[in-house]
Amino acid sequence: MHKHFLVTISNDVNNLYGIQFVCSFFKKISQHQITLLHISRLDGTEMEKSLTEMWIHPDDRVRGKLTIGAKRSIDKATALFNESRMSIEQMVTKTVAERYGKVKDILTEGSTGLYDAIVLGRRASYSLQWIFERPADEIPLAMIKDSSFTTPLWICPEPGPGRRNVLVCVDGSENAYRAVDHTGFILSKQDQHSIDLFHVESGIGMDPEEVFGRATAILHDHKISNERINTKFRWGFTVPGAIITEINRGGYGAVALGLHGHDRGGVLKDFNLAGGTTSKLITRLEKTSIWCCP
Repeated sequence: MHKHFLVTISNDVNNLYGIQFVCSFFKKISQHQITLLHISRLDGTEMEKSLTEMWIHPDDRVRGKLTIGAKRSIDKATALFNESRMSIEQMVTKTVAERYGKVKDILTEGSTGLYDAIVLGRRASYSLQWIFERPADEIPLAMIKDSSFTTPLWICPEPGPGRRNVLVCVDGSENAYRAVDHTGFILSKQDQHSIDLFHVESGIGMDPEEVFGRATAILHDHKISNERINTKFRWGFTVPGAIITEINRGGYGAVALGLHGHDRGGVLKDFNLAGGTTSKLITRLEKTSIWCCP
């Protein structure tokens, strides 16, 4: 089954990190469908510089008028896909003017387009940081409950060479199991990657074996063999610190986690996955993409 990714692109052709991650992470000649999304700023002059004619490639479909900056980025993205041997016949391009702010526009497109993931480069991830750094009872919870906030987000810094495999953080929460399900779905045909289930004991009293058992069963449903599944258990004074240490130790290509962690109380409840952990990973991780699952 082909996966459908919404990949955001900016005018900066040198920082198309979402495109670079997709090209480097998946098997050659992977037949995934890609929709490139370019949003022109409300306060900019890009829309006034729209080309008189849309750039149309015989193998691509373009929706909307292309700006000069968008065309440069699309040309670069197409070149990257060609170099990686991914089929550009599966690529659709959308370029639109900003309406409600880039974050809301991206999430709205993600929820209405039946995408399997929204892929954000470094520039887009910075746009999201203010959401997660607000108080826990304010914007983050409102976004999690928002009907448009339903699609997994991949936040991609510049990918590190040779990085492989996915670390999936499991704390017994339903969001964490959705992260397991998402990872299994994405990697079902990507057997070059293993999946490491990672549980941090932080004082909430979860049984790691029970958590690992349920997570493994989910992966089996996606035809992930036991040879590709590993389990890791650590005690961590802070959950973000333990995750970052494990990522650096294992050189992972991606880390997957739920946006909303277990709601059971514990000595470290302030470090659950509802925002504190996610925001720290966004600001501190380099070379590893973050898959955030609502």
